[in-house]
Amino acid sequence: MAISKCNSRIAITISKNLKKKLEKVCEEEQRSISNLCSKVLSDYINSRKVNRNENSNIQ
Repeated sequence: MAISKCNSRIAITISKNLKKKLEKVCEEEQRSISNLCSKVLSDYINSRKVNRNENSNIQ
């Protein structure tokens, strides 16, 4: 599947147990795994104030 020019694709390895838990959360929140991971990472970066010179809301 193609992605837009403003996005990047990454791959991670997680345990099968964590993936099952993640899938349950995604189902409850009606999100894809990719969408939830993106939100969690964005929230983490914003809470750390990593990019002080850039827009404060990374998406």
